[in-house]
Amino acid sequence: MSELEGGQLPGMDSPGLGGFGDPADALKKKSLPWPVYLAIGLAVLAGLAFLGFRSVQNRQKLKLHTTFMESYMDFEKNQVGAYWKCLFGKDGDGRRFNAPEGLNANIESQLYGDPKTFPEKVLTDCVPKALKASKGIKELSPPPEYEESLDKYSKSLAALANTLQVWAEGAPKRVETKQREQKVTQAGETWSTTANPNKAEALAWQYDKFLHCAVPDIDKLKDGQALLEFIAAKCTRQKGKEIDVEFLNKLRDTCIPEAQEAPAKAPATFKGTFNKFGADYDRMSQAWATCFRKMTKESKKDDLAQFDQAWADWINGSSAVRSVAVKSLCDAGDEKSCESLDRQNENKKGPEAPHAAPAKH
Repeated sequence: MSELEGGQLPGMDSPGLGGFGDPADALKKKSLPWPVYLAIGLAVLAGLAFLGFRSVQNRQKLKLHTTFMESYMDFEKNQVGAYWKCLFGKDGDGRRFNAPEGLNANIESQLYGDPKTFPEKVLTDCVPKALKASKGIKELSPPPEYEESLDKYSKSLAALANTLQVWAEGAPKRVETKQREQKVTQAGETWSTTANPNKAEALAWQYDKFLHCAVPDIDKLKDGQALLEFIAAKCTRQKGKEIDVEFLNKLRDTCIPEAQEAPAKAPATFKGTFNKFGADYDRMSQAWATCFRKMTKESKKDDLAQFDQAWADWINGSSAVRSVAVKSLCDAGDEKSCESLDRQNENKKGPEAPHAAPAKH
């Protein structure tokens, strides 16, 4: 049979000779040149090397920041904690106060509980501890990210020392004023229990002396209610009218000191004043107590206001150091720190949490 009678064309089974075999078979036999394989391999190796290098860097950063924060927290617990324990005893901690008013009340309590030795203890023991902590914080060798926040933190510790020193130096005078105030109150109790104005005790005369110093025109007032209204106008904040600071200063600097000693004889005004106002003593006593509290607050405003500001700066400064740590640890790949940072950012979207603030004086 001839080749034209239904047989195969020449070369049909030979793709190498220009036949029409399956193209896929031909492609399967082809391969990429070796330089392309080399380039891909180098790229993969470079990527792995970069990831490995970055992983090593992150581990080093994590270790650096974790080590620093451990030393920082030890410092706060031991060095700064020693300052607060000096002030408030073995459980003392400046963070346990929600507001400066609580801090002030505790300091005043320590003062009046031990008026002779507490101010000296503050000056010779507590203040040096805060100054030592202020200098020591710089010896922790922090990473550069912490320099600004630690500088503010160090300054807040120095301010805690310096403002407390001012307070301690003025403390004896406040104790003396408090003791004098108590004497006037005792004299008032004696005045109120006078049975016979013609035979009153000398201590009752002292209270009469105080009343006439504080309210020179007291005998011209109609009655006890008029006196109470006078005192309220001087010692309480009313609509459109502030407390009369001049009056409070007069009580502290003039009237209370003058009433420490009884006059040589019964004042000529004693009987008339007692008969007019004696029945209202309980309300009078409460009104004067309000004046004395305002007077005390005014007298300690300057030094304790500065101490309160130092306390607020210390609280906020410590929080700032921790915020730097959280961000740095997150940047280094710590998932928990990133979660904490996310929560902080979410909170910022809502009402902003207030920083610690000094007391309102």
